[in-house]
Amino acid sequence: MQLTTWQSLALAAATLAGTSSAQATQWEHDAALLYYGESDDRVQAGSVKYQGKRENDEGDKLTVTAGVDALTGASPLGVAPSYQAQTMTSPSGKTITIPAGTLPLDDSFKDLRVSGGVQWDKGINEHWRHNSGVSLSKEQDYLHTGVNSTVSRYLNNKNTTLSAGLALGYDQVQPIEGKPVPLSLAGSNREGDDTKKTGELMLGVTQVLSKRAIAQLNYSYSQVSGYLNDPYKYISITTPAGVVSGNRYESRPDTRKGHTFYGALKYKAGDKTTLTSSLRFHQDDWGTDSFTAEQAIRFALSNERSIEPSVRFYHQKAADFYKSQLLTTDALPQYASADYRLATFDAYTVGATYRWQGSKDKEWRITGEYYKQKPKATELTAGQAGLSANPGFEAVILSLGVKF
Repeated sequence: MQLTTWQSLALAAATLAGTSSAQATQWEHDAALLYYGESDDRVQAGSVKYQGKRENDEGDKLTVTAGVDALTGASPLGVAPSYQAQTMTSPSGKTITIPAGTLPLDDSFKDLRVSGGVQWDKGINEHWRHNSGVSLSKEQDYLHTGVNSTVSRYLNNKNTTLSAGLALGYDQVQPIEGKPVPLSLAGSNREGDDTKKTGELMLGVTQVLSKRAIAQLNYSYSQVSGYLNDPYKYISITTPAGVVSGNRYESRPDTRKGHTFYGALKYKAGDKTTLTSSLRFHQDDWGTDSFTAEQAIRFALSNERSIEPSVRFYHQKAADFYKSQLLTTDALPQYASADYRLATFDAYTVGATYRWQGSKDKEWRITGEYYKQKPKATELTAGQAGLSANPGFEAVILSLGVKF
């Protein structure tokens, strides 16, 4: 379970604390279409998302979610660029030729993911609530199952909400042709499937500060164990002159422990303006410490319309074992990965959401965002001067949603 799920549960608990269980409602539906596209014909994705909610007379809520994601495009292999053309077999078994001076990409990347979940939120008494649920997702080579449970306690006339939650996940990793042996040569024999286990503990407090302001603070501890490699990523073995002499499958530790602190403040500055600010700090034993800051401002317009511009900044340190390549003169390490997602980088996202009221009580929204990832420059050999193993990329994110 991701931290954003915990944030949603905590905010939901805070909202429920300020409402009464008056009347039952019919099903409330929320559906959305999303497009994500990276520059240079890299990853492209399309998604369909659905969420349905129903509340009974006692204020208990059932939430059902479902989604389908289709991904395709070109994905970086982790192979180092070279001024010599390279011919190799992609993880999907396709023979590809990489022109000299270009970043090696696997353009046969594609996947289809189907996901779903159920959450049940129930009031135990006037001071306690309980939220629990299950989740499931299936990809071509991956099966995720998860359960979660959160207990909330209301204090101070429901102006303070304390929350504690636990989430457990069990994933079956089923790489095409089997998982590769870590740091074995590309194309070598593979083993069978593997598993991954995830546990996350969350503690949170939500406080109503005034009629106009509400604050939230969460702490979460996560632990993951099992198969944590990406079976489709390589790391190159390069001569000091910059010639790629071979490629090996990456190798990561089989455990990962992390701590995350998250804080948010929602403030109604006026009748038509609401500000939402958040900060997130993450630290783990892989060394990928990160910081996220986000600011959104929602302006209410006439005729039940609103616009909400937002900006987000993200900074991440590289994993301790991240390397753009390995040299033939160096001893083979225990762990090594050239996956750009484990590198040091900054990321910026700017966008806006426009909402309006349609016919038959339908609330529509359209969101557009621009994302730019700017990695720290990677050091290569003199024979690779002018080349980059991680040039960064830009992406456009568009979505259209309706609530009814």
